[in-house]
Amino acid sequence: MGGAGDTGWTGIAELELATDRATVAAFAAALGAPAEPGPAEPVPATYAFTVFSHPKVLARLADLAAERAAALVHQAQDFTFHAPLQMDRRYTVAVDWKRHEERADRLTLRGRVRGEREGTFLQEFRAEIVLFENREKGA
Repeated sequence: MGGAGDTGWTGIAELELATDRATVAAFAAALGAPAEPGPAEPVPATYAFTVFSHPKVLARLADLAAERAAALVHQAQDFTFHAPLQMDRRYTVAVDWKRHEERADRLTLRGRVRGEREGTFLQEFRAEIVLFENREKGA
């Protein structure tokens, strides 16, 4: 990841993502998976997306919405996996955002997961966010 199409991103935070068994099991259970993952059970593919609920990320999104007196609406998401996450590890997630090139009412939020020892990104995920403005008079 990176390269020519990697311009225009504004950093929000470098966050820690812990894949401790109990937290991952609770996430998996919420998705309908068995409550207790087995020893070789992988971390659910979408688990890293949970960093988007971190207070630093939510505060930045709230600021962006407030600039336009808009509500945030999650439109879409996508994932790119280069390697699965392992249980009971610590990862770093670089979270950033950019405005949508074609639509002023949209932005893209991105997370990129790096391992403790690896310098390369293991996963990338994005959320497309619509800044929904109520354009009715008096609202």
